[in-house]
Amino acid sequence: MPTIYDIAKIAGTSAATVSKVLNNYKDVSPTTREKVLAIAKEIGYVPNLTARSLKTNRSYLVGVVFSEDMGIGLEHQFFSVVLENFRQHIGKYGYDTVFINNTLGTNKIGYLDHCKYRHVDGVFIITTHPGDVDVNKLVESKIKCVTTDIVLENTPSIISENSEGSRMAIKHFYENGHRRIGHIGGQLNSIAGVERFEGYKAGLEELGLGYNDKYYIESPGFQYDVTYDIALEYLKRFSKSTMPTAIYVASDVMAIATIRALEKNGYSVPEDVSVIGFDDISLAEYSRLALTTIRQKKDLIGITVADTLVKSIESGELPTGIIRMPVELVIRDTVKTIKVE
Repeated sequence: MPTIYDIAKIAGTSAATVSKVLNNYKDVSPTTREKVLAIAKEIGYVPNLTARSLKTNRSYLVGVVFSEDMGIGLEHQFFSVVLENFRQHIGKYGYDTVFINNTLGTNKIGYLDHCKYRHVDGVFIITTHPGDVDVNKLVESKIKCVTTDIVLENTPSIISENSEGSRMAIKHFYENGHRRIGHIGGQLNSIAGVERFEGYKAGLEELGLGYNDKYYIESPGFQYDVTYDIALEYLKRFSKSTMPTAIYVASDVMAIATIRALEKNGYSVPEDVSVIGFDDISLAEYSRLALTTIRQKKDLIGITVADTLVKSIESGELPTGIIRMPVELVIRDTVKTIKVE
């Protein structure tokens, strides 16, 4: 197997310089860095992780913790894209990822004990049930943790501008003539559900429309099936003449379920009711009716989680609080311009 000494000989530099390049030190010129990396790739250099771990007292493993309790785990297109970008980007720092669950073989084991068993250097917590005791033990330990779409004490969380996204949706409806604007919201034990609901109310107030309880309903989950049932229940509140002309829905999966419920009740989208979702998953663009939605920058979230976690591991300093990611309105086919009532 090629070694750093082989790379150094070809590059005409010292083994120490090669080591600095491979370990991402900054005090190496860009020219030398590019030359060393190109040679390493050309001769098929593979780092000796065992030796590196012994030298640095790190495993170069990061754990990924997620819970399916809320129905928004790895099957959800938003989280799967975030995770893939996280995995690819943190790999550039030399770290591998391993999934951490609460079992080991046939034995039950807490997240913290599992992390210790795997000797992970840090953890990306994707989803968790509110008040999960195992997760609380993990974030209270010395292991560096970063989350997304979850707010945990003394833990950095990378979260989209949920409230701002909601206000963008309401403003877009308003600019297209809509004044009766409903909201089918996410569960209020989630940060996304709460912030998108608060943004909906703020958007209405900013435009002088006011909030009306009748136009809002909370879905008990972000899944298609439960939202479809909730949407059917929601529609029973209205006659054809009192029906909202526009409905803002807390996620794209939920919006697609809402559209199906509207069609089941004889409404056409967007001719009778306009709809906006949130996330911009691939289904939003490629479903039968391309969905107008609020786009989360899933790639940027994954990359930022990776950067934050590596910085915390290597510096020993862990930032706290929420780091916000921008969102944008993506206009497609589910909003119709109507005459102002």
